Formats: sequence, structure tokens, C-alpha cells
Amino acid sequence: MEPSAQPTGYRAEYRDLLTQAYDLDKPSAPADELAFHLAAIGTAEPVLEVMCGSGRFLLPLLATGVDVDGVDASPSMLDACREHARDRGLDVSGRLYEQRAEDLRLRRRYRAAFCAAGSWGLLAGDDEVARALAAVRAHLLQGGAFHFEVETGPGPPGAPDGVLWWTRPDGAVITARGGNRIDPVTGLESGVGIYELFVDGVLVHTELNNWVRRFWTPEAISAAVGAAGFSEVTVRSGHSDAPPGPDDLVLTVHATR
Repeated sequence: MEPSAQPTGYRAEYRDLLTQAYDLDKPSAPADELAFHLAAIGTAEPVLEVMCGSGRFLLPLLATGVDVDGVDASPSMLDACREHARDRGLDVSGRLYEQRAEDLRLRRRYRAAFCAAGSWGLLAGDDEVARALAAVRAHLLQGGAFHFEVETGPGPPGAPDGVLWWTRPDGAVITARGGNRIDPVTGLESGVGIYELFVDGVLVHTELNNWVRRFWTPEAISAAVGAAGFSEVTVRSGHSDAPPGPDDLVLTVHATR
């Protein structure tokens, strides 16, 4: 039986420099993941993206005509999403909400919801997870579906080990360093990332971002989703229809209200 995961005392943070580095490092959604989410959504609209970040999944969906809203806890990420939308000629007015997944209070309900790129793992504690699942379920119409990804074990560290760097279009450089650790009892990963901005070789801004990530077994995530009241729960291997295997690093969960 998987040990219960208690709150860690802080949450993952996506402040301004991390948001900029994220966009430089991941400017677009991987084609296979985007295709998977499009197929999972199908014709079910409206759609809610939970933890939409800077919009690398939301904006391509919106560009194809999908009626999609997004929610994220990071104001920096949402500002970046609005900027990217303007650059692409897309209107996100009334579509973006600054809220945590466990505290959703949105104006409408949805026929489908999703959370991409393993972001669901940023919910660490048992209570957080339960509240977030209940909140998503409450925002789904009867028969609506929620699909999301979780990771099964430690992969690349969430906070960089050593120094990483990115060059902005204006020539400024963002560097990142930090470290992480895994709690042997709960299996939670926590850490910090130190992001620094250099303009003309001079350090002008430093930012500290906390980090937390939870890993799941297929059995544990199925139990959590079932306990939240979803009637049908399917766990798949990565972005496929195959059942989970012992060597999987990513699971996709599909649950129906």
C-alpha cells in the first residue's frame, strides 16, 4: 500500500523568471501529446484545461475552434498565455482564471477537462488531491470526462542540478540552478530552483521558486479518483490505449463523471 502523502508546507511556484525560462525551453506542445488530448476531448465541448500554464496546449486547441477555458495558480503563467494569444491573433478574454485546482469557482460547467504534461503531480498532499478531484468533478456536466497525466517515479529533477541557461530574444540570459530530494516515506519530491537574469553580463534580478512533485502507482491514482466520485476510471500507459506496465514513467488517467 502506498504511504499517504501529507502536505509539504509549500507548493510548486512558477514566478516570472521561471515562466520565461519555461517558455524558452518548451515553446510548443509535443505533437503526440497534443494529438492525444485532441482525440480524448473529441467533440465534447466546452473544455476546461486545469493548470493551463502559458497556453502551449490551450492555444492550439483554441486555434482549431475548440471552446476551451484555462485555469492556473500562477499569474506570471497566465500573463504569458495572454501575450502568446495576442501574438497568434487569438482572443482569450473571459477564458483564463487565476485559481488553484482545489479551489475552482468557475462560471460554467464543462463536458470535458484535462491536465497536461504531468502537471497534476504538483498537487502533493492527500487533502489537496482529494479537493482538486472533487472540484474538477463538480465543474463537469453529467457524463463529462476528465483526463490527466501523472508520473510513476523519479525522472529528471524538477529543480536543475548544476546550471542551465536560456538566451532571450533581446540577448539577456536566464540561468537556473538548484536541487531536489525525495522523501523516502511519502515519495514526494521537493526542492528549490534559483533563477537569475543577466543583462549585458550584469545580474539584475534573482528569483527563488519552490518545487514539489508527487509520484503515483496505477493502483493509488485509481483509488484516489474513484474516492472522488468518478464512476469510471481507466489508467493507460503514457499517451496510448495500452494498459500500464511495470516500466512506465507516465500514466494517463481517464475518468467519467
